[in-house]
Amino acid sequence: IPPDNPFARTPGALPDIWSLGHRNPQGAALNPQSGELWASEHGPQGGDEINRIQPGKNYGWPQVSHGCEYGSCAPIGDGAARAGLEEPLIWWGPRSTAPSGLVFYQGTRYGNWRGHLFSGSLAGKTLWRLQTDGHRITGREALLTTLSQRLRDVREGPDGYLYLLTDENDGRILRVIRH
Repeated sequence: IPPDNPFARTPGALPDIWSLGHRNPQGAALNPQSGELWASEHGPQGGDEINRIQPGKNYGWPQVSHGCEYGSCAPIGDGAARAGLEEPLIWWGPRSTAPSGLVFYQGTRYGNWRGHLFSGSLAGKTLWRLQTDGHRITGREALLTTLSQRLRDVREGPDGYLYLLTDENDGRILRVIRH
């Protein structure tokens, strides 16, 4: 455990904890410009999110959520936000998209997509292109919406193309071609 871990010297805390309040992380990617870890997390119904993971920060679960209980849609915790808890960079609601693998695209095959964050989607069965500006997500676009496949992961290949892993009985690896 690194001696500068955020809780390494906190009495009563586990020294190996980096951050708190995560519900169900599914994908992770290092931002190539900042070196920071970004993660996709499954929330409850309508509470899926992308977070920029910072040392010692609390991301709120289960005290706050933009989602609600499955079935009844009863509120979770103390609402969507609370002082001292980190807000997600982006969240999906009222329906869940179930974000999965993440990658910051660094290639040149797709024109102006360099530096954008891509996330697969299990429930939404789409590929999300998330426009970034420093520490923010400034826009999102649903791609491949007619593919109708659960997308477990997305990666950039050494050839500069994006590759998708489907999560189906006849799962496939697909290369994304932009026309």
